[in-house]
Amino acid sequence: MIEKRKNARYKTFVTVRYKRSNDESGDWRDTAQIKNISLGGMLFSAYEKMPVSTQLILELRVPTADSKAKMVILYGKVVMVEDGVLTYDTRVKLGDLDMVNKAALKEFIEHIS
Repeated sequence: MIEKRKNARYKTFVTVRYKRSNDESGDWRDTAQIKNISLGGMLFSAYEKMPVSTQLILELRVPTADSKAKMVILYGKVVMVEDGVLTYDTRVKLGDLDMVNKAALKEFIEHIS
């Protein structure tokens, strides 16, 4: 298999909250567990199967050097979903990040790498 990713992915097992961009109810799902992440995307396990191309808003709480947590807001699109035993492995391509969220995500990735 040829690797097409621009950014290396790193294993991690942290939770992420997400909701669909077009969800009028505004309900967040707290049950997703990230398996790997990069500046360009992530793979997480979700209890719902989402269609490819679903637009998501994701909230990732990342640890900081001073033992506090920082909230990182990410926007992405579902690019692949694979059936698992109890969950669905959901691959998300991240959209452009603003400077603050990109710096926080980069700091988190450096921390886990």
